[in-house]
Amino acid sequence: MSSLLNLDEEIEKIYERQADTVYRVCFSFMKNASDAEDMVQETFLKLISCKKKFESEEHEKAWLIVTASNTCKDELRRLKRRLENMNVFMHRGNTVQREDSEIRQQVLDLPVKYRQVIYLYYYEGYRTAEIADMFHCSESTIRNQLLRGRKILQRNSTYGAKSMLLPAAVLAGSLLVTTAVYAVHYYRLHDLGVGKEEVLDLSGLEEHVDEIAPEEIPVREADIITLGGVAESPEYRACSEWKEFLKEYDADGTILSEIGNDTAELEEEYRLVYGCYSQEMADKVNELCAKYGLFRLKGFYLVEDYADLCRRAVIGAVCGGVPGNVGWDFYYGYVYDDGTFLMEGRIEVRESATWESESVSWVSDYQMIRTVKGSFNPVTLNVGEIEEYRQWNYATKSGEILLLANSSEKALIIADRKASFIVVNVLGDFSGETFQVSDEMLEEMAEAFQFSEIP
Repeated sequence: MSSLLNLDEEIEKIYERQADTVYRVCFSFMKNASDAEDMVQETFLKLISCKKKFESEEHEKAWLIVTASNTCKDELRRLKRRLENMNVFMHRGNTVQREDSEIRQQVLDLPVKYRQVIYLYYYEGYRTAEIADMFHCSESTIRNQLLRGRKILQRNSTYGAKSMLLPAAVLAGSLLVTTAVYAVHYYRLHDLGVGKEEVLDLSGLEEHVDEIAPEEIPVREADIITLGGVAESPEYRACSEWKEFLKEYDADGTILSEIGNDTAELEEEYRLVYGCYSQEMADKVNELCAKYGLFRLKGFYLVEDYADLCRRAVIGAVCGGVPGNVGWDFYYGYVYDDGTFLMEGRIEVRESATWESESVSWVSDYQMIRTVKGSFNPVTLNVGEIEEYRQWNYATKSGEILLLANSSEKALIIADRKASFIVVNVLGDFSGETFQVSDEMLEEMAEAFQFSEIP
């Protein structure tokens, strides 16, 4: 591959470190050298244009892998090729040797849990203890998965022990996309979960709900996630412990019954933000803030327009600078003194050729919740069943790596910023009473928000 021209010293060093990895990712998608080199150049041009700053070489590598993958996907969509039919490209230009192709296919045919572990261990050089930490499991589990994966390969391979060498080029490709990002951005919805809560089960009852007494509507358990941060963060721990406290406190409602509406002695922030109705509850809030080094949310302000929200939250135009075919409506929002906020609105993409169809128009209502790190936000979100979500990391054109999660009833866009944790709750089209958000539409929506405008 020829070197990119006119790179400054920092970019040039990144190129020297990561060019081979990026090329293998691109080659795995494009299946020929010339197209792969074009995609490598596009990837590094995106790096130059977004001026991304990395926390470490692992962060740098993960960002480039995701960006290269998305760049290739976009190119393949323009060619109206689906990724699952990539074998069409196998005979264009230079192809890998038959032996490597067969070994690569055997690795890709492994169950995901074996494929990911084998990639991280043999190709990336991670130790079993490090892989166990990535996937939140025991080291013995990882060793067993390595052993079983190797046995499957040995049993299926016509090359016997030779396949255990697992050449680097063989292991590139979709393995990179699905696993390497875990090194930095490997959190998933499970890492935000703080238990379950009972919700009304209206399945099949929507048209007759007004005719049914409330006590006759069945309930079901739903997973809930914190909106404050990822597992093990102080914000997550405080929210999780608060939820556990509420489960046990005043379970039969006796204290609330005795107090009634007489909560005037409590400061407004305890009542409005944390739902406290007793001094004991307020004391628990203070205890958690002291324990985890967090501030209480104070100063609740309702805002009626988008500009006022941005001013009070001290953020840039998170809904600005988007393509001309994207329209926004702001419904309402509220802001706390520290800049934590919620805003609700509606996004409309009037025309798009980003995915594989002719001109498409779609709309979706949304909520965006931003929690400033260092503050105790007790709010949680009902997400239904976490197991039903498709989850993947997505690198925006501006250089942000996001977690996207999509299901048949709800979709989420999550950004873990330096000073903020942001959750966009995608609600579907309320006016049409539908939820039809494809994975491609979710990625388009992620591009429409300018997350870099929120510190």
